[in-house]
Amino acid sequence: ASVSLFVILHAFASGSTALTGVEAISNGVPAFRRPQAKNAAATLGTMGVIAVSMFLGISFLASRAHPLPSEAKSVVAQVADGVFHGGLLYYVVQVFTAAILVLAANTSYQDFPRLASILARDHFLPRQFENRGDRLVFSNGVIVLAILASLLVWAFDANLDRLIQLYVVGVFTSFTLSQSGMVRHWRKVAREGGRAARGWRRSMVINGVGAVATALVLLIVVQTKFVHGAWLVIAAMPVIVTGFVGVHRHYGNVQRQLRRGGAGISEVARNIVVLYVDDLNAATARALGYVRSFAGREFHAIHAVTEASPPDIAERWRTFCRTEVELETLPGGRQPTAAVLEYIRSIPREEGDFVTVVIPELLPRRSLLSAVRRGMPFFLKVRLLREPQVVITDVPVVESPGAPHQELRPFIPSHIEVMVFVAAVHDASLRAINYARTLKATETRAIYFAFEPHEIEKIQADWERAGVPIALDIVEAPFRDLTAPVLEEIRGVTSKPDAVAAIIVPELVVKKWWHHFLHNQRPLFLKRLLLFEPGVILSSVPYQLK
Repeated sequence: ASVSLFVILHAFASGSTALTGVEAISNGVPAFRRPQAKNAAATLGTMGVIAVSMFLGISFLASRAHPLPSEAKSVVAQVADGVFHGGLLYYVVQVFTAAILVLAANTSYQDFPRLASILARDHFLPRQFENRGDRLVFSNGVIVLAILASLLVWAFDANLDRLIQLYVVGVFTSFTLSQSGMVRHWRKVAREGGRAARGWRRSMVINGVGAVATALVLLIVVQTKFVHGAWLVIAAMPVIVTGFVGVHRHYGNVQRQLRRGGAGISEVARNIVVLYVDDLNAATARALGYVRSFAGREFHAIHAVTEASPPDIAERWRTFCRTEVELETLPGGRQPTAAVLEYIRSIPREEGDFVTVVIPELLPRRSLLSAVRRGMPFFLKVRLLREPQVVITDVPVVESPGAPHQELRPFIPSHIEVMVFVAAVHDASLRAINYARTLKATETRAIYFAFEPHEIEKIQADWERAGVPIALDIVEAPFRDLTAPVLEEIRGVTSKPDAVAAIIVPELVVKKWWHHFLHNQRPLFLKRLLLFEPGVILSSVPYQLK
């Protein structure tokens, strides 16, 4: 009798996989046409009728045809062969079965990225999962799922009997947790009262029965499938939950650091400017003109001497600069970056001061690899991110191969517009705004790219509460894509004659290397996007996290 009961429970656990897939409807409610809940409920009801009809029909035919499990031919194929005796309809069933399996596999790629984006929004997964790609899907979730699925297929040698155990445990665990969560939801609604509390008892009973039923199935699956692979999911769940809690704790710690109130709006701070001169070229001329627009003749010019340094660069600088500012040469040798860092650290400063390090870059072509391979400027910018009170300003210029040779003269731009890209009102943003005010530009404004309509009211209220003395522009960024809105704003400035767009970006500098995976890397995205954009000068205002 015990063997018979075990066999029945084993068959029950295996048959429960037929119920999986309904979670795709609940996960995808936001994607339905309005009214979303009503349309999702109608779809779920239709799906249930189809699933039960097919399940009962196949079960009836299987009881009559007596198919046997086989690795060469599925039960459905055996039933279809027995009913149609081969022929065209038999192959039609096989084609439709394959199509259903393809769509079933696609369900995960539709729902996991969406679910991951919700968890990321609630700070339980890295914020990169919130990003939409060019196809308007959460591309990072798709990529991660594809990698994990490929690893599982490889690890389990594509054995469906072993892989299905992982799927069933996870699905019925989520069923049980979601139904239990709805029971708690209805209890909360009942306490609050109002129109939403109508019929709460009936709804709570339905969800309670569902939670008990799915929990019973889960226990049976664990009991009968534990040694067949279910143990792996059971062991992984505490690790995954611990990871969620750790990510959430990290984001909470970052939020507390950003809202300590240590960087309020202050009087215009002192800005000490250091121009790094690698060579006298078009990029250096543009950088010098930009520096003179707000620093006048009060700046430092330095050059780290290396084997590739022009021997007469100091003499040529006097003619090139057209000011009395001398070019200070540093003994760089094989470590010019270290020499520049030592010079920056030796500059006397007070709390609240900024040290702007302006780095011109003459790029031979529009290539990220070419920019990285230049070595010295790239590594200098990376090292400067961790230096306190330092702002890194990048002045890239792309060479024009066929352009006629012109005399290099450091003209001051006639129109400079400073734009501070902010994601929220916190210490890092306020510090960037304090820096922007030291640039004495023609126009200074902050820009917030709104991904959702409900974000606009909050950022406006926070902005007014902080008393920020510059204007805040709200720009809608549909589908969470920054590329088009950012370029549109910038080109509205650079399209003017002799105009420069000075972009100020607050940049969080994390303490540990693995924290980079938990942050959106939006400054890195903007640097890549604007590196080859003409008329753009980008400044990173680092904010070191502890």
